[in-house]
Amino acid sequence: MTKSFGKALQHLRREQGLGLRMAAEELHLSAAYLSKIEQDKEPPPRPEVIRRMATLFGGEDTLFDLARTNDPGLMDFLRSNPSARELVRTVMLAKLKDADIRRIISQINEGSEGKSSNRKERTMIQQAPWSTVWPKFLQNLLNQPRCPRHPDCPHVKSMVQGVINDVLSVGADGIRVRSHRTNNVDEIPEERFKVWWKHLSRNGSASLVPGGPNNPHPWRSRIVGAILATALPDEIEIETSNSIILKNTKA
Repeated sequence: MTKSFGKALQHLRREQGLGLRMAAEELHLSAAYLSKIEQDKEPPPRPEVIRRMATLFGGEDTLFDLARTNDPGLMDFLRSNPSARELVRTVMLAKLKDADIRRIISQINEGSEGKSSNRKERTMIQQAPWSTVWPKFLQNLLNQPRCPRHPDCPHVKSMVQGVINDVLSVGADGIRVRSHRTNNVDEIPEERFKVWWKHLSRNGSASLVPGGPNNPHPWRSRIVGAILATALPDEIEIETSNSIILKNTKA
């Protein structure tokens, strides 16, 4: 059975490990209003708000489809590009099913990403091998400032909410961190960070939005990306609250 907008939104929020109140603050909404949306007691909000939700939670196509509306950025693009408007008219006249339209959009996105990726690969400076990056990463984590509540633990902060995560242990196989917000302990293996590093070396940037086209791996990607950028400040720069980039890339 197809989920409602509210249930899909709630599922995406919980996948990100975000509490209702914290998510509402990030979206500049009241917690009561967000709760009503998730319970389908309020209709989907304006497209501009859905865009903020998609940026924070992921699931862009799902949210806009269930809300039966369009991304405002897409509408601006169509208004300013006559050829794009003609394409939309052609699709409407063909009376394609929603699934067919999404398939076409997906193929266009994949083609665009491939061209962008190839361009970046040609302009990248050779990166250090992971075998030398990993020991530096671990040592830098150990040297992070101590947590004010747990002075025995170094700590890092997530980029969107600024949630403190204690670094409980650092080892050759990976690390263990504990979130101050949920008190959950996560074990993050070396391989997860290696996947992110390879993605950055290949593409020059990485999205922290789970499931996004430039996201290396969806699992706990916001804190994994934040830890990577914190531990490798000479190599990685925080571009926005949702993305990181390599510093040593050519313009």
